[in-house]
Order: sequence, then C-alpha cells, then structure tokens
Amino acid sequence: MSKTNRWVSWGILVFGFVIVFFHRLAIGSVADQLMMDLKLDSVQIANLAAMTFYGYALMQLPVGIMVDTIGVRKLCTVGMGVTAIGSFIFGLSHLIYLSYFARLLVGIGTSVIIVSIMKLQATLFQKNMYSTLSGLTSLFGNFGAFFATIPLTFIALNYGWRVTFVILGVITVVLSFAIFLFVKETPKGTHESNIKIKEGVKFVLSNKRNYPNFFIMVFFVGSLTAVLGLWGNGYLKTVYHMNGEKAAYYLSFITYGFILGAPIVGKGSDLLGGAIKKIMVFASLGYVLLWLYILVIYKGQPPVNQWPMLFFLMGIMIICHILVFSNVKNINPLKYTGIAISVVNVGEFVGSGIISMTMGYLIKTLKGSTYSSEEVFKIAMILVLVSAILSFISVLFMNDQEKTTDILTNL
Repeated sequence: MSKTNRWVSWGILVFGFVIVFFHRLAIGSVADQLMMDLKLDSVQIANLAAMTFYGYALMQLPVGIMVDTIGVRKLCTVGMGVTAIGSFIFGLSHLIYLSYFARLLVGIGTSVIIVSIMKLQATLFQKNMYSTLSGLTSLFGNFGAFFATIPLTFIALNYGWRVTFVILGVITVVLSFAIFLFVKETPKGTHESNIKIKEGVKFVLSNKRNYPNFFIMVFFVGSLTAVLGLWGNGYLKTVYHMNGEKAAYYLSFITYGFILGAPIVGKGSDLLGGAIKKIMVFASLGYVLLWLYILVIYKGQPPVNQWPMLFFLMGIMIICHILVFSNVKNINPLKYTGIAISVVNVGEFVGSGIISMTMGYLIKTLKGSTYSSEEVFKIAMILVLVSAILSFISVLFMNDQEKTTDILTNL
C-alpha cells in the first residue's frame, strides 16, 4: 500500500474520531435545554448521557472481533451510518424513551472508530510509530471534545439543540460515504479473515496483564469523562453561579490539555523506549493530587480564576491514557489487537456511565435534604476523587513494558 493511502485512510478515521468525541460529550453542553424541553430530572439526564456510554461499551467486544475479521472499512461505514440515524432521531424526538434509544444508537455507531484506528495503526505503520500515531489521533480527536464545549454551547443557544444534532447527523452521513470510498486496509490477501474468534477472546480475557489497563480506563478516563461530558457544567454553574457559556469556557481548558498533551505523550513514550508505566504513575498521581487540592484544601470551591489551570492540568494528566493502548498492543498477539483493545476500551464507557449515573442519583437524593445546592455538587464530586485514587492503584499493578519478556512470539 502506498504511503499516501495509509495516511488518507488514517486521516479519515481520525476525522471520524473528532465526530465521535462531539457526539459523546454533547449532552453536557446542552443539558439545561434538554432538561427544560424534555422535562428531565438529574437522574434522567444522567441516564440520557449514560445511554451513549452503554451502547459503546456493549459493542466493544463485537467491534474488536469484527475489526479482526470483516475489516475496518465496512465496519466504520455502517457504524457512522447508525450514528447519523441516532443523531437525527435525537434531534427530532419529543419523547424521553425515544431519546434514550437515539443516544443508544449513537453509542453503538461511534463504538467502531477508535478500535479501527488502533488496528489500522498496528497493521499499516511501523511498530515504533504506534504511540506517536496514538498521540496524534488523540490530538485531532480531542478537537471534537473542544467543539462540544464553547462552540456547541454557542450554536445551541443561537439555533437550538435540535438543529445542532440534525446538522451533526448530516456531517456523519458524509463521513460514512468518505470512509466507504477512500479508506484502505491491509494489502489484498493479508487480512486475517480466518482468525479463530473463540481462541482470541479466550486469550485476551485470560491474559491478566490486560486487567490493570481495563480499570485504568474505568476510573482514570471514566471519571473525567463524567465531569467533562455532564456534571462539570452543572457543578460550575451551581457552585459559582455562572452561566452556561462561562462554564463551557472553563471546561474547554480540559480539552486544551488533551490537545497539547496528546502528541507530547505519544512521541515522548516512543523516544523513551516505551516508558509507559512511569508516565502513567506520574499522571495518575497528579490527577489524585489535583482533586485533593480542590476538594480537601479548598473544600470544593477553589478561587474561580484557578479553574483554567486546574482543568488544563487534568487534561494533560488524563491524555496519558493513550499509552494504555500501546501497552495492550505489546502484551497481546498482533492478530488479536482489535479484540484486546476493544475489551480494555470498554472500561472507559462502563466507568463514565456508572460514575455519571451515581452522581446523578446522589445529587437527586441530597437535594431533598438539608444540604444547599452548592454543597450537593461538592459532595457529588467526591466520587471523582475516589475514582482518581482507584485509578492510581490500578496503575501500580500495570505490567511494566520495559521488563516484559516476549511471550507472544509463538502465538
């Protein structure tokens, strides 16, 4: 395959990753409008946000199998089509259960992209480029996270959330056609269509080295996704009495951390010979210390002018999770890369959904008590601190790549 085809294929899927982030995090920026229009309480809006994560998590293992069998091009074409349908239904729906179904479709459709990108990187590019490419993938993909904060809030306030999601559906349809027409995979005849699916799933699930990576995704990535994708906006508006646009402005600094940190982390790991665990220990510990600073030292209300730096640092810390995929690739056979990455990637969406919903139930329960609204949100954020601590513990059990012997050569 020509160098141009490799980069074109990768680039189109990375643009798909931008769209995936936008779909995934959009609910948080329009939550107030949704709650008013569809008459939702905190639990229902949390469930609505979580439906995308559940659809995504539900599909990860099937997606991993399909990536390793039927291939990236066909899978992503259909996936983006399903995403577009979900976006259209959501933008037009006036019923909560239909909205739930629409967001479930979005989760199912968007689930195909990241595993496909990681598979493409493993099969079309040199091994020593993997972490660098993962960093670039995250760099460009996280522009979608940025678009889901300030730009989406602006569009929704001026044109309405329904128009926003219909337009997003149209863009996703165009992307689906672009994938079908232009994405190439491995040269003809080398695709692993004869992979033994049962054997692959059994190997990945029995490989104990994969589980620390899974729980890193649950607690490390899942907790900040709950903040960025839903509750951070409400927290800032309630505790600091700011409007939605101002809250979106502060939250956007998380995405700036993502964007700046992604290429540095990926390239840095490759240059350091794959020092994955050392970087993850530093990042997860830093994440814990940030939340201790916020919730313990300042009791959940640091000076408002500190939030840009706090969120920016969180973004840099969390983006280090892209190294998890490099670690997964190194501790599993190449032919099972799709399955292994998909299993581990489930963690983010299980974590995001559970943490978001738990915070929603906690907020709803405490609102009926003697606590003020500000105190309720501060208490709910303790769940993020607990998750941060659990993520640090998970990293300590992570396989040290530098000490790994190659057990995969005979597989």
